[in-house]
Amino acid sequence: MSCSLDSWLSRQATLVKVAQDNQQATDLYRLSTFDPNYTDYPFNSYVLYTHPNGKEHKLRPEHSGPYQVVNKIGDIYSIQDMVSGKLIDTHVHQLRPFNYDPERTRPLDIARQNAQEFLIRDILAHRGDRNRRSTMEFKVKWEDFGETESWEPYKGLRHTEKLHEYLRAHRMKSLIPVEHK
Repeated sequence: MSCSLDSWLSRQATLVKVAQDNQQATDLYRLSTFDPNYTDYPFNSYVLYTHPNGKEHKLRPEHSGPYQVVNKIGDIYSIQDMVSGKLIDTHVHQLRPFNYDPERTRPLDIARQNAQEFLIRDILAHRGDRNRRSTMEFKVKWEDFGETESWEPYKGLRHTEKLHEYLRAHRMKSLIPVEHK
């Protein structure tokens, strides 16, 4: 009888520990979301940024990111755009914590999606007149989209390294923009 009671008590202790951890995470989220005095973001943590002039576009979310905290001087934080590498200096009140499960979510993937930037796995083919760049299209296989392929205009791909590799391999170096040669 004592063995089953010990087993039951052990399982109960595990459930209580899980419940406490969940409650602590919920409390931290609520505190950071609703308490305007919550203003401590450690270096290398991830935050969401609210532009001081409001949303860029009505269909975009109010907060963008995540961004990585790289410096702090008083109430001014330096955050880095994980996609472009650009640094932004902003007041702490423009920031919110980025809460995520590190086992299921990669902040860089969320930042790319927010920036509407997708990774190219490979460029498979091209069509159009080489002498008129506006007519050129390239068949792209996308990273993280399985076997999905699509035809994309030159204009949307001209600054990507995968396109430059493809153009070099297919003797079309003249299509590589000057700033990338």
